[in-house]
Amino acid sequence: MDSDVVREGLTVAAHRLATRGLVIGTGGNLSVRDADRVFTTPSGADLAEMTADQVVVTDLDGNVLEDTEHRPTSELLLHLEIYRSTHAGAVVHAHPVASIAAANLVDELPAVHYTAALLGGAVRVAPHEIFGTQALTDAVAAALAERTAALMRNHGSVAYGESLGIACDRIELVEWLAEIHLRTAAVGTGATLTQEQLVQVAVAAAERGYSPLRRK
Repeated sequence: MDSDVVREGLTVAAHRLATRGLVIGTGGNLSVRDADRVFTTPSGADLAEMTADQVVVTDLDGNVLEDTEHRPTSELLLHLEIYRSTHAGAVVHAHPVASIAAANLVDELPAVHYTAALLGGAVRVAPHEIFGTQALTDAVAAALAERTAALMRNHGSVAYGESLGIACDRIELVEWLAEIHLRTAAVGTGATLTQEQLVQVAVAAAERGYSPLRRK
């Protein structure tokens, strides 16, 4: 991939998360993998004001490859582990309000809508660990088993995808599902879908070539 295109894409996506209220201040981070290189948002950056020249490039071991005054995101360990353990092309981590609220209430965000099938099913909640640590990385990696998104208790959410656009779509979907769950739980016990029902949804979507989210 063209380096300048990747940097600009990360900048646009960072602004998207900030504009849509999924992060506040310097919270949240994004990355894109290009072969054995990883482009990440810088540590301490306000995503609403981030620029392409602030993007940091590392290898899959976290070593910075290009001279820069910036440091890679403090959640680099998490991003790198997701790239090692999945076929992810991009990873997005945010601090959305509804997602955090739901993660503080449940151990798993239930499938309150059929689009949960796009995430692999009900979204698991990783227990709280200090940000940027191996303990947090391990907890989130476990929550992501057979899933493309996870919640992080007292912290936020994370999602990955084949592209940055898909990863952003998925983290926004988690926030939407969390909001539905919170509104439902406020008035009673709502209906949820089983994993078997979600599999049926996935099969039907594949047969009909349907997806409510982008494919690239």
